[in-house]
Amino acid sequence: MGLATAWHAAAAGTVVLLERFALGHDRGASHGGERIFRHAYTDRAYVDMALAAEHGWAELGRLAGRPLIHRVGCVEHGAGTEMDALAATCAAAGVVTERLSAREAERRWPALRFAGDVLVQPAAGWVRAADGVAALARGARRRGAVLHDRTPVAAIEPVGDPRDGAEGVRVTAADGRAWEAPVAVVAAGAWAATLLPGLGWPPLLTTEENVFYFRPRGGPEAPSLPAFIHWEGLDRYGLPGPEGLVKVGEHHAGVPTTGDTRSGVPEPARRARVERYVAEWVPGLVPEAVAASTCLYTTTPTQDFVLDRVGPLVVATGFSGHGFKFVPEVGRRLAALAAGTEAPMPPFTLASHARR
Repeated sequence: MGLATAWHAAAAGTVVLLERFALGHDRGASHGGERIFRHAYTDRAYVDMALAAEHGWAELGRLAGRPLIHRVGCVEHGAGTEMDALAATCAAAGVVTERLSAREAERRWPALRFAGDVLVQPAAGWVRAADGVAALARGARRRGAVLHDRTPVAAIEPVGDPRDGAEGVRVTAADGRAWEAPVAVVAAGAWAATLLPGLGWPPLLTTEENVFYFRPRGGPEAPSLPAFIHWEGLDRYGLPGPEGLVKVGEHHAGVPTTGDTRSGVPEPARRARVERYVAEWVPGLVPEAVAASTCLYTTTPTQDFVLDRVGPLVVATGFSGHGFKFVPEVGRRLAALAAGTEAPMPPFTLASHARR
């Protein structure tokens, strides 16, 4: 989200970006080759944001030299699927969906099994995540942004007196270098509350999630799977990726941790559980994981994002688990908040979270 903000903001002014780790690192929530792209939400604000993000993904695809969204479709099923509400919100926004019985869906996608009716989103699919992050960095630099990676931030402090119209912020790195600016955008994921402990964040939970990669039966020539989400209490999801493997994971099933104390080690018990799931529900995959990884989720209690401005600070967090699809549009909104050309809006403000 920080890179996306730098990319947008650099088109209109001077931008310096500080990244604690190397660009493209695997310490947060945005590494890896693929993420689901879909439009279906019960809250119209997210549907509209997904639609707006498509324009940014198209521009980033031109920077990357290839399309970044692969529209293989997305299917959602299971007892926890809010099918009528999802379809209604999509219809109101002009997003096409289709409802199939389990039998009809299995005829269309014999590599999957379904629990009850299925909501199909034909225009959904997956995003080339790592290529998108690289394109953001390339695009930000082309627009003049200065990117300092491996530069942890030690302090973020206000400067000036807002009564005199001189409000600003000083950001000091761990190596002693400091920058002053009218506005700082803080999109720090699992480290947000540590960097700004007195801001009034909603409760932020950071968990370490496990993801596993499977080979399609039939090898690289096997028919492409859609992205899929199985809402069943212990929710699972899967999607194709750029290496020809299919990623499958459990959603919000990780162990609480912090950005600094996460283990980085996939759990054998979770691997076995996901392999059993694949054997039962995804017969088009060989049910033995060939690779595994972990990532961080940092979420609010409602899983709504924080996108707000407090004085000279624009703050953003809570994207994990469903935020990557929105990256270009979130970056645009954060840059607009910093420039003062847009105002914070529910359900993303700190005040909106405090009222719940």
